[in-house]
Amino acid sequence: VCLARPDMSSGTGDALAEAVKRGEGAATKEEAIQKALECPCVEGLKTSSCGDGFVEALSCFMRAEEHERGSKCVEQFVALHACMVANADEFEEFTKELVENEEKEGYRAKASASA
Repeated sequence: VCLARPDMSSGTGDALAEAVKRGEGAATKEEAIQKALECPCVEGLKTSSCGDGFVEALSCFMRAEEHERGSKCVEQFVALHACMVANADEFEEFTKELVENEEKEGYRAKASASA
């Protein structure tokens, strides 16, 4: 399911993976980012209230070396998360999907056990 609809329907993780995959094989990182952002699957995120933050976070992620992606773009992803929280109604489906994935993968149980 793509995020071409502004209601942020399910499939967000798949859409992001698809967008990044579209950029693979590009001649430069900037070309890869452009191809990823052209993917209809992320149109909903790009046109959302948090579109600028999404573009910044995805661009940073794709520019970073694979081993530093988890640390180099923290600021951009924190800002994107804050925007999504501030616009919670717009991202309700996305939030539900995150919670479902956390529960499915057992992240919530692990986090509670270590607290």
